[in-house]
Amino acid sequence: MRRFTIFIFLILLFFSCEQAEETRYACESCCCVESDSGLFSSLEECWDACLPEPSTIPEVMVTVFLYENCPIAQYMCGPLRDAYRYFCDTLNQDFVFRGFSPNSFSTNSSIADFIIDYDIPFNISIDYNHNANIPGLYTQNYLPSVTPEIFIEINGELVYKGMIDNSYQELGEWSPPTQNFLSNILTDFINQEEIVYFETDAVGCLINY
Repeated sequence: MRRFTIFIFLILLFFSCEQAEETRYACESCCCVESDSGLFSSLEECWDACLPEPSTIPEVMVTVFLYENCPIAQYMCGPLRDAYRYFCDTLNQDFVFRGFSPNSFSTNSSIADFIIDYDIPFNISIDYNHNANIPGLYTQNYLPSVTPEIFIEINGELVYKGMIDNSYQELGEWSPPTQNFLSNILTDFINQEEIVYFETDAVGCLINY
């Protein structure tokens, strides 16, 4: 009987170890992503290593928070895609675009489908710590209130946060945009115009903290 009990204990111990296999992280394009072959055992460790040195900080960094099942986020993939292709592809500007999903329901598969379905030309990563059941470090750093919401940094300094454009002033109320904040700021940068920090109230799906 004792041998049987020990045998059962060893089986349970084996499966608990299997389930407790740690998540690994890798640094890709200034972002930390889950990866079986990742070099880092914690998101914090990856974050510290992934942050660029001051001498290598991109001149322009566009960070956007998206949720693949949010209708407004889906719609705003159009202006995001247009901006990336115009400034990065057509004008050949070395701007960095990156996206994050702060939602616990996002999976690698759903994000991959989202990128394909909406023809998103830049990387989107899940930014949610499932082990601690809290938003990830990028979300905690930028503190977006909704998806979609963008943050534009120039030489490491935040110059804008809020709407991508103003086509949604309220939930469920769409109108043709009269201002494209993302495009305007990037154009001002290229034209060497002075850019003073400002923000707008992004409209979209609430992020639960």
